[in-house]
Amino acid sequence: MRTTLNINDAIPQDLRDRAAARRRPLREVVEEALTLGLAQQSKTRPTPRFRATPHRAGHKPGFRGLSLNQLYDQLEAEHDAGTP
Repeated sequence: MRTTLNINDAIPQDLRDRAAARRRPLREVVEEALTLGLAQQSKTRPTPRFRATPHRAGHKPGFRGLSLNQLYDQLEAEHDAGTP
């Protein structure tokens, strides 16, 4: 299969150098590098899941049981009244 890739200029030169050092065609060196890279990616373990530990927030007693809209209205009224 033929394809065109845009890659960093240093990579093709490194591949050509490796091919020349091993006296192998560039195509074989590229295929080997891709195969090894793909195999390495499939061996990597997935990132462990993050576990969060919940803690009580200690809300003011007047805010318990309110919906978010009611809480927002109450906070807005307190702000407009100038009380913290």
